[in-house]
Amino acid sequence: MKPIQCKEVIQKEQEHLRLRRQKLGMEHGTAEKPNWFGIALSGGGIRSATINLGFLKTLNKYGILQKADYLSSVSGGGYTHSYVQGTAKVTKDFSKLFSTEHIEAMREHGEYMVPHTGILGKNGNLTLLIIAFVVSWLMSLVSPIIVGGILYCLYLIGASCLGENPFTGLNFLAGQEMSWWALVIPGGLLAIHFLVNIILNFNLGISKVFNRLESVIAGFALILYAWVVIVGYKGIGNISLDDKVTYGIIALSLFFIGFFTNPNALSFHRYYRKQLADLFLRFSGDFNNMRMEQVFDAKSEDLKDYISPYPLINTCLNLMNPLKDEAFQGTKTSDYFLLSPFYCGSKLVGYVPTDRYFDYQRMTLPAAVTISAAAVNPGMGIYSNKVLSLLMTIFNFRLGFWISNPLILVKARAIVWWPLYFFYELLGRIGSRKKMINISDGGHIENLGAYELLRRGCRLIIAVDAGEDHIYSFADLNNFIIRARNEMGLEIRFRPNEQPEELIRPRPSQVYSAKRYAVADIYKCWEEQDDPNEPDGKKIINYSQKEREEHGPVGTFVYVKSSVRAPEGKPDLDKRDELKYGTYKYKIYHPDFPHEPTSDQFFDKIQWEAYFQLGRYIGAEMLGVTDLEAAVGDKPTVENLLEWFDYGINFFEEKPPTAAESPVPTSRDAVGEEGFESFKQPAEAAPAEKEEVKYQM
Repeated sequence: MKPIQCKEVIQKEQEHLRLRRQKLGMEHGTAEKPNWFGIALSGGGIRSATINLGFLKTLNKYGILQKADYLSSVSGGGYTHSYVQGTAKVTKDFSKLFSTEHIEAMREHGEYMVPHTGILGKNGNLTLLIIAFVVSWLMSLVSPIIVGGILYCLYLIGASCLGENPFTGLNFLAGQEMSWWALVIPGGLLAIHFLVNIILNFNLGISKVFNRLESVIAGFALILYAWVVIVGYKGIGNISLDDKVTYGIIALSLFFIGFFTNPNALSFHRYYRKQLADLFLRFSGDFNNMRMEQVFDAKSEDLKDYISPYPLINTCLNLMNPLKDEAFQGTKTSDYFLLSPFYCGSKLVGYVPTDRYFDYQRMTLPAAVTISAAAVNPGMGIYSNKVLSLLMTIFNFRLGFWISNPLILVKARAIVWWPLYFFYELLGRIGSRKKMINISDGGHIENLGAYELLRRGCRLIIAVDAGEDHIYSFADLNNFIIRARNEMGLEIRFRPNEQPEELIRPRPSQVYSAKRYAVADIYKCWEEQDDPNEPDGKKIINYSQKEREEHGPVGTFVYVKSSVRAPEGKPDLDKRDELKYGTYKYKIYHPDFPHEPTSDQFFDKIQWEAYFQLGRYIGAEMLGVTDLEAAVGDKPTVENLLEWFDYGINFFEEKPPTAAESPVPTSRDAVGEEGFESFKQPAEAAPAEKEEVKYQM
């Protein structure tokens, strides 16, 4: 049996999504053009989670969140994602999400790693955090201790079998003479090297010559040292047979224990997972630790199993070992690794059914979200570094996860001797040919979380970029655009007057952003097609610029950036609400807002509220809503959203005209792709918020 390929994964998902649409009465698009709709929540820790919480609250108010087919998340965006999935399971009603009770509770626990509430209080929880880290670090040292203990027992047994040094002619090696020679030879060479370096400062090759000599001496010294230790140790030959048996039993016992020292259970990952679940899954009742396979099933007769969009939890498959591994051709160091209810895996190692194999059967929603947010880890995708890997392993900065390799799992269940994996991390020998593979923060490869939505051919993608970017370099967007073109043949082309660097990046003279979202079209620039005449059965079709225009765009990409619009006034001090006024002031005293460092994972109430309200009103601006406090009438469809982004027809200001009433088409299909360009009108910036909302960033 071979791992399942991505095409089959997507087919099963969309079979269930069609059924979900039918059951929820959400038919949009046609059978031929289903108009898949996905929302992507980016990474960025608690900052991203809080912005996305406010953003989704706005979308949910207008019935848009539940209309999404996919909800894709990475890192901090997954915190909010877990809230949606877990809470909807209990309530079976999207109107009960983001309630005042839920928002207040999450605001109170913004410092989720060291919450100031509870019996212990803030200082007590800080102490608990430190103790938890130290204990997990001590437990992480069990693996090297096991290896060291086994080697020491084997050394004692082996040396005693050799007896006292039988090579009497070499006894001088362990004598006094050895001590002098060990100092004189390398010390003298080092002194000469030092002097030559000073004298021949600009010489290119002389120092390397000395390095080679020093390497030879170092290697020779190690060989002599090993010889002396093994055959020159005095007294080992006196060990009794019973003692040899005892050492053998100890070695076997340590070896046996090594099968149970799973780093997933011993690392700080566990504590991190519990803190996230306590905050974002606190309203999920019995589903606060549900398995991934239980999250979604449209064939179920129970509404809770399909009420939410299909979840895509994005992680990164770390690949740091290029030796004898074809997967690393082109210096590939990572791959997209998906955790979802139906399948888990990546294109590189294949996919396996989530409900079939042991590791994946036990994968829970909080565990998946925590892995997706494992920003600190020896393997960090495109940010991997051998030196950092060594340091992070030694000091137990290991939030990632080891999971069974689909390439091997389909053949047999992996039996793992875990101490080896400590040294794989230590030495940066993480690869795709071992029984276990290492996965970590999805932001280590693509931090928008939108890549999998492109792969699924979504007609509309709304991506919230809440990553830290105080200089507005749009690094995560750039990475996404490059990968989309090079790996999937899709060009993300922002419309002429929708360039993010012109609309969203604040000018020094203005400080604030002119707009907080930009719209792009998605075009095919190349694609693979089956061709039996080609050696690999595939051929590449490249499309010219003219051909792309003729074929027309295949989707709409809405890029939403955490940014601040200029306020138009000051709140009434006599009637101010403390949190509302605090939010207004927050930008004054924190100029980096909303791009404070991701290392700040400790939000007080005012800071939390500032980011939450920012998310709410970014969502309102994106939808063209000018009054979030107004009652909701008819709710827009996905087609209404496309009309707003494509033609500027605002559903909330006036009812969309029919094709007969207006020269502006109400859909692409009304005029065809050729006529689309001539009619397309860019969406204008949303008007300033009304008095009730204009202070909310």
